[in-house]
Amino acid sequence: MARLFTLVAFIAVTHLVGVFRLTETTSGSATLFLGFLLLASFLAGRAVRTVGLPQITGYLVIGMVLGPFALEIIPAETVAELAYVNEVALALIALSAGGELRLEAVRERIGSIGMITAFQIVFMFFSVAAAVYWARGTIGFLQGQPATAALAASILFGLVAVAKSPATTIAVITEERARGILTDTVLGITVLKDVIILILVALLIPLSSAIVDPASGFSLQIFWNILLRILGSLAVGMVLGWFVNVYLRKIRAYRILFVLGVAFLAVYLGEAFHLEYILIAMAAGFSVQNFSKQGRRLLRALEANSLPVYALFFAVAGAALDFTVLRTAWMIAGAIILTRAVALWLSTYLAARMVSDPPSIRRHAWMGFMAQAGVTLGIANIIRDGFPIWGEAVATVIIAMIAVNQLVGPPAFRWALVRTGESHADRSKRRRRR
Repeated sequence: MARLFTLVAFIAVTHLVGVFRLTETTSGSATLFLGFLLLASFLAGRAVRTVGLPQITGYLVIGMVLGPFALEIIPAETVAELAYVNEVALALIALSAGGELRLEAVRERIGSIGMITAFQIVFMFFSVAAAVYWARGTIGFLQGQPATAALAASILFGLVAVAKSPATTIAVITEERARGILTDTVLGITVLKDVIILILVALLIPLSSAIVDPASGFSLQIFWNILLRILGSLAVGMVLGWFVNVYLRKIRAYRILFVLGVAFLAVYLGEAFHLEYILIAMAAGFSVQNFSKQGRRLLRALEANSLPVYALFFAVAGAALDFTVLRTAWMIAGAIILTRAVALWLSTYLAARMVSDPPSIRRHAWMGFMAQAGVTLGIANIIRDGFPIWGEAVATVIIAMIAVNQLVGPPAFRWALVRTGESHADRSKRRRRR
């Protein structure tokens, strides 16, 4: 209760600052609200932790509450100004993902990781695409549209079904300090799908555009450009990893600040050379963990940065999430969410059985892939701009899906980690019993 009252009082103070801030002096408002958002997120994370929810759920909720679509304490323009902070935070999370991915664990689980990834992509894409196409006569924005438009929209919803939020999965793993076969499997699939989704976006969005307007044609040039960006990003990331290894080996001071600087550098390199900064950071972390002896030092520095980074990243993500679209899109969004969840569970279960995975993978691994965020939101924006007749409606449904999955996904995955005994708290309890 003390945390709850403190949080309410803090929101009230933030609201007063928002009301009385001078509209002429907006230059410092982003910095001001960044500090408020960080403190409010910390309090919200601790509050929800007491009821068994992961802290990132608190970060998301407080961002949604304070953001422009609820209390409007933090205005939309301030949320937009914080986009670069989000990029740096995402680079740090990707660096952590690469650092947590151990080559020996990947080798042991490569068959399972590959099989589950393939099953998830195929099942989720075709299940959701078929469901949307079959129900096209009942979907308002597809009624009266030609069959080609319905087919294109179905392909796009299938693409969205495959996308997930690697940042959310990694944040829950980091928060729970999870270790074990379930964690290794989910992490490996997460990294692999992060690469595959970029390729699918490069293929399926131009394909959908060509279906709607055959005169525009379909070119594989975009696909090859994306493939080159992926390979280039991985190569730059490996070089950056070598640089991080040298620093961590020879210099013992300011490691926490250094790792933060590496995240800024990854974002800069991505923008300067038109590469994927997330893949750059991920490859750098993987390189340090698996091709040097500095992996443990890197992870310790990343853990020291994790609380403010995750708090800001998910709070800003929550503030940018327009959950009000659920008022108009809840029915179609709910049907797609349910279809996606069933396909996700079934594909994971069947693939895990085929490779003789233990029950913990068969029953619980699918919960690590429910959440959706940044990549999915990016796809929604591309669809909104690329399909003027019904793209806005499709994007609205996608945002509604993100809002629900992002709130349901983290608690579900944390429950899976606790249930399988891979959460640090659960491992500690077992050691004390011994």
